[in-house]
Amino acid sequence: MNSLLLFLVKSTLILSLLYLAFSVLMRKETFFQLNRMVLLVLVFSSLLIPILSIPQPIHARIPVKLEPIFQVNPMVEEPVSTTEIMAIIQSAVPAPETKQPVLIPIRTIVIFVYLTGVLVSFLMFVYSIGSVLLLFRKARKTELNGIRVRIVDQDIPAFSFGWNILVSQHDFDTSYEAIITHEQSHIRLGHFYDLMLMELVKIIFWFNPLVYRMVNDLKEIHEFQADDHTLHSGIDATQYQILIIQKCVGHQKFALANSFNHCQIKNRITMMNKQKSSKAGLWKVATFLPLLALLLMAFGKTGENVQKNSPPEREMLNQEKTIVIESATQDRDSIYSTPEVMPQFPGGEEALRKFINENALYTETDLKVYKQKKMKVHVAEGFVAFIINSQGKVIKMNLVKSITPGLDSAILRAIRLIPDWIPAKDKGKTVSSSYILPMNNFIVFREY
Repeated sequence: MNSLLLFLVKSTLILSLLYLAFSVLMRKETFFQLNRMVLLVLVFSSLLIPILSIPQPIHARIPVKLEPIFQVNPMVEEPVSTTEIMAIIQSAVPAPETKQPVLIPIRTIVIFVYLTGVLVSFLMFVYSIGSVLLLFRKARKTELNGIRVRIVDQDIPAFSFGWNILVSQHDFDTSYEAIITHEQSHIRLGHFYDLMLMELVKIIFWFNPLVYRMVNDLKEIHEFQADDHTLHSGIDATQYQILIIQKCVGHQKFALANSFNHCQIKNRITMMNKQKSSKAGLWKVATFLPLLALLLMAFGKTGENVQKNSPPEREMLNQEKTIVIESATQDRDSIYSTPEVMPQFPGGEEALRKFINENALYTETDLKVYKQKKMKVHVAEGFVAFIINSQGKVIKMNLVKSITPGLDSAILRAIRLIPDWIPAKDKGKTVSSSYILPMNNFIVFREY
């Protein structure tokens, strides 16, 4: 449901911004077919942009392995008073059950309200279709030039629905040619399919008032197109405009129908008499391209990077992945910081000191830096933490405190080569445990 809400928010913002841009740039132009196509493209864009993935810049990935830091915290025993003991015992007794208020998450309320609105909008859509089909059942059928015409006795506005035209008997007798030509234009231009699409958009985005404005604008463009086709068919412009004025008052409208008397009288007559927009105004359409690109970057989904690594890079990534998997599989036990029996190196501390000094390849220069640091700050202690698992293997090593870079590297190298330990024990069982190793204890000072 989170993805649904996110999609609705993004799509609503995109649709609103695009429609506002259309209202400013294109709404008053006489490019009727172009305006219609722009509106439909804007609708599809608002639905597609939130689910499109944006290609991301490709950067070389450096494997980074995060290691935990373990510190041994001494346990301090403190006397517990009788009062505290009684408080602990009382807290262990289950309290009597009390009625808790039922809390409904805001997200659940929002989803419920949204789905309720969708259901209401869908029922209104079904009711609108049912109303039109009911009129068709009562109408008398005839066919003219492949178009099905249905005539009713009721005084209702003429409209087209699919490949059907419904007209009243009075309009059929008095204004047949102009009305039928107008409605045939709607059918041949496929306006019905635009309205079907917009009704579905209204169901999904019923909460966005700009969607209803967009639907009205699209219907208005349909009427401008049909009026233009009608006048070009030879109908007298003055008589046609008078007919529109007569029919545009007090009639019922249907959401999925292109009605002859739909939209404001003033707008239709103004567009009939308006000088056609210059083709130089077509540049306005191009402004939508950068706007769509910006919206895609702002609201599109982040795509996954696909990088072709060179063979050494692929090998390094694979090795890093293998290390992580092995650590995860070996460290399934609980890690104890203070087990009953601490882990031990075979042979004791002297054997550990000897092993580290034989394998720690630090130089005289490293020792000089160490001495200078120790004299300056009086102490230059370093610690390394690692885990000894229940099999005695050293895993997940981490530098807790540095001595010097040279000595750090040398001692860490030796610890990586360290053999298996005798694992820790707790309650008679071998367990994984953390171990802090003070590195200063394993530095041998040489004369030089």
